[in-house]
Amino acid sequence: MKSNGTPDDLVHSIEQVERRIELRRARLARHAEELRDTAQQKAKPLALAGVAAVAVAGFLLGRGPARTTARSTGGVAAKTGIVAAIAAVLQTALSIGTNPLVRSAWNSYTRKRV
Repeated sequence: MKSNGTPDDLVHSIEQVERRIELRRARLARHAEELRDTAQQKAKPLALAGVAAVAVAGFLLGRGPARTTARSTGGVAAKTGIVAAIAAVLQTALSIGTNPLVRSAWNSYTRKRV
């Protein structure tokens, strides 16, 4: 947008730019409103279907047979024996003791104590 520098040309150029900006604003507002209307129309059936699906799933899960939860460690020891429980504890201690992150933390702790 070149002008020869006269004030009338400059005012005319500014008016053209302002007019283009207003046209873009109006177009953006129109597109936003159309998009909002379309989204509202499409969202209504989808929301109702989602609520119905959750209600059906809850009803079906609620009517199912009662399931037992995970057994506690005491129940495992009683059913498999004390030796198996001790072996499980030792295995866990070994895996924790050989973990590089735990070893690094332990070494850092012992260095700070000295």
